[in-house]
Amino acid sequence: MRYSRDNMAGLLRSHDINPTHQRIEIAYALFSRMEHLSADQVMTQVNVHHSETSKATVYNTLNLFLQKGLIREVIVDPNKVFYDPNTRPHHHLYDVESGRLTDIDAEE
Repeated sequence: MRYSRDNMAGLLRSHDINPTHQRIEIAYALFSRMEHLSADQVMTQVNVHHSETSKATVYNTLNLFLQKGLIREVIVDPNKVFYDPNTRPHHHLYDVESGRLTDIDAEE
């Protein structure tokens, strides 16, 4: 499925999340490119278009998304936490040099 701002509200509602403007933007930052992002990266992307989103709002929203099963948290080490919009069974490969986190299909 291709994700856009227009269908983010439906995605949030399907997980019993009230689709506020800021939640839609945070979800769009995660799902539009299906990348692993840190909270700071999410905030940077959201604030490019909507500078009113605070760090607390981003963290609270990510925690809500986690609780509702919309995303998963990937802890690389205590100082590196990523949020993964891919909730299907899979593994991760973390490249320490580039800082990039890559999905590996569970069957591989």
